[in-house]
Amino acid sequence: MRGQTIEKMENEMVETLKSLIALPAVHPDSGGEGEMKKAEYLNKLIENFGFDSVERYDAEGRPNIVARINGKTNRTIWAVTHMDVVPAGDLKLWETNPFEPVVKDGKIYGRGAEDNGQEIVASLYAAKAVIDEKIEPENNMCLAFVSDEETGSRYGIFHLLSKKLFKKDDYIIVPDGGNESGTLIEVAEKTVLWLKIKTTGKQCHASMPEKGVNAFRAATLLGYKLEELYSKFNIKDPLFSPAISTFEPTKKESNVPNVNTIPGSDVFYLDCRILPNYKTEEVIEFIERRAKDVEKETGAKIEIEVVNREESTRTSPDAPVVKKLKKAVEDVYHIKPYPGGIGGGTCAALFRKQGFDAVVWGKIDDTCHMPNEYCRIENMVNDAKVYGKIFSE
Repeated sequence: MRGQTIEKMENEMVETLKSLIALPAVHPDSGGEGEMKKAEYLNKLIENFGFDSVERYDAEGRPNIVARINGKTNRTIWAVTHMDVVPAGDLKLWETNPFEPVVKDGKIYGRGAEDNGQEIVASLYAAKAVIDEKIEPENNMCLAFVSDEETGSRYGIFHLLSKKLFKKDDYIIVPDGGNESGTLIEVAEKTVLWLKIKTTGKQCHASMPEKGVNAFRAATLLGYKLEELYSKFNIKDPLFSPAISTFEPTKKESNVPNVNTIPGSDVFYLDCRILPNYKTEEVIEFIERRAKDVEKETGAKIEIEVVNREESTRTSPDAPVVKKLKKAVEDVYHIKPYPGGIGGGTCAALFRKQGFDAVVWGKIDDTCHMPNEYCRIENMVNDAKVYGKIFSE
């Protein structure tokens, strides 16, 4: 496929992304209207593009669109992007209205510009270029525009998986991550484990600590002991960045409202990102042993609750979809992409858990979820060239 075909579409791509940004698709639970208006816009836009089929798979009022071009074989190459966006956040931190797109210095500013508007448009116009050039692709091409990615994917990817649309030999690309150079092809994720740790003591006046049991002090002591997690689970895996498992205390709930009271209850949270070299139960058991030690030392009681657990997933760096994406990126950007792992979660993991090979890629400045989020127009156009090569070759 000729890259010039996509280059000639640049102005149309910019206008499409501006239109998408101007249609807020914030989750209803976050006070938004959902993705319906954006889906209706996309449906109308692509009805004359020439896809062999455009189908809707709505789930309880949340839209999902699958646009298909038939190829010569039974294998399908998927590009799965999401229509929903996170809330704008503190408007005082924005230099522009987050839902009134602004084009400036080669960038398009607005909520959802990079996450995931850039790749919605890039994959869409890559497919349009294949159609316009009258290329009969070797494999089927499917674009999936899904809902609910930002809040669990129940009404999006999970719903599509339940419809049995995907086959084991399909190539699944989730353009919802990456890095500034475009070199990272994400093929693996660490296990995500979030723990709620509650210490219970006995509240009393701060001037008479001997009459109580300081739950905050017990929590602090446990937090200190949990530093041992880094030395206990210290294997390094160069596939990941960072190459180690991480164990970080993060959120802390309020205990007492005044300074002169020793708290009888304290709650903090631990965020663990565990390499697949370790079993999650090993980590939990180690934490529980340290909690027992603190109970003996302080007299406090400690409860540990798992609030989130997502086991690690991995696509082989030698999988065909990785090789195909790598070649396309090399051809367009003239760089050397590499397969790697991350500590965060992506919705590619939902496919991997079902036994599908799935990869995450994009050339992004990583302004997702930030104030003044933007998409670099050059990235959007060149990413479209990458998808065009994948679809057509």
